[in-house]
Amino acid sequence: MSKPLHRLTVKQIEAAAPGTALADGGGLLYRATAKAAGKWSFKFVSPDADFRAGQIAKGSKSFQRAMGLGAFPAVSLAAAREKATAARDLLAKGIDPIEDDRRRDEETRQRAASIARAASEQAMTFGRYADRHFLPYALTGFTNPAHIQQWQASFATHAKALRDMPLASITREDVLRVLQPIWTEKMETASRTRQRIERLFAHAIQNGHYRGDNPASWRQFDATLPPPRVEPRHHPAVPHDQIAAFVAAVRAKQADSMAALMLEWIALAACRTGEARFATWGEIDLKRKVWAVPAERMKMKRDHIVPITQRMEETLAEAKRRHPARENGEDPAASDYVFASGKGRPLSEMAALMLMRRMEAYKDFTTHGLRSTFKDWAGEQTDFPRELIEEQLAHQLGEVERAYKRGSAYERRRPLMEAWAAVCAGEVPAGGAGNVVPLRATATGGQA
Repeated sequence: MSKPLHRLTVKQIEAAAPGTALADGGGLLYRATAKAAGKWSFKFVSPDADFRAGQIAKGSKSFQRAMGLGAFPAVSLAAAREKATAARDLLAKGIDPIEDDRRRDEETRQRAASIARAASEQAMTFGRYADRHFLPYALTGFTNPAHIQQWQASFATHAKALRDMPLASITREDVLRVLQPIWTEKMETASRTRQRIERLFAHAIQNGHYRGDNPASWRQFDATLPPPRVEPRHHPAVPHDQIAAFVAAVRAKQADSMAALMLEWIALAACRTGEARFATWGEIDLKRKVWAVPAERMKMKRDHIVPITQRMEETLAEAKRRHPARENGEDPAASDYVFASGKGRPLSEMAALMLMRRMEAYKDFTTHGLRSTFKDWAGEQTDFPRELIEEQLAHQLGEVERAYKRGSAYERRRPLMEAWAAVCAGEVPAGGAGNVVPLRATATGGQA
């Protein structure tokens, strides 16, 4: 009677011709692939319920499996028998050795991933995450350099104490230590810093770099810190009784400054700096005497029509004369910027404001404040309807006002802007314009 196990010898294995299959018993098999070389396998009937269910689902009645044990001679006969014995022990316990190997491999991978994650979290500091991951995401689409700088400062300066700390270890107490020293003295700065830190941790939580509750959310501090004050922000505005002197001072700088031309345009149109900076010649219709600002450049994301006054025409003519295209004897293209630098690019975000800061009498005022100057003059010194004034400023109108707007085309705002132009030019006193319209305004007619 032959032995059920350990049937083979080393010599038999070494002498087996390529393609020969030999059985050692108990499921251990050897297949020669070359002279004195081959592969070991272990065949068995799987007891694993999931494997059996999968086979049945595929329409197979076979639950037999083959498990690779390595190649001869790297895996000797003795080593192959040890592996087969270990597999048979598992089968005796109702465990599929292939599934057991897979489970152990998965546990090993998970342990390795956990170790790597812990090392990564230790190396991933708050500052590194802010600079490399969060800010590139959060600042996408930002065009205002001042806003970009403010966001960067929140993480580089105000949250400096957190920068070298491992991101995953930061707690609510760590964030509180950043906020408390500046919360009462610089509440607006502190409040914005907290909000930005909260957004960073929300980003880190969603991307697997932080676990647990957001340590910078307001509910972590609403019983510790006083609620942030919401204070109205006002842009310092040139008083309307000084607007004529201001415009005269700006005009005195226009001989060699495109920024001065743009600054007067901002004052005359009561528009935002960005709307003027990116104005193109294709938006200007001198036949209808209008400037059509597209919705994508408006704060309220709707098209806006600005009547062009006589002085605005003169400003356009000078801007065109200085345009770089004129160096080649050509007119600017429709896509060219109206207030272009020497290289044809739009003027910088700060060009008009820095010009004002260099004007000693007006250094404390802002370009955006010129909109308030116009609104104060129109609301306090004229009889023009409030709805026309608000529409000229492109403000969001209420339901009743929107109904009014449907009948208030840009031509109804033209007398308002001609009167404003006269005040800016010093032709009519700022405090005595009333609803008087300069005679030159009557030269434009028609309805939009």
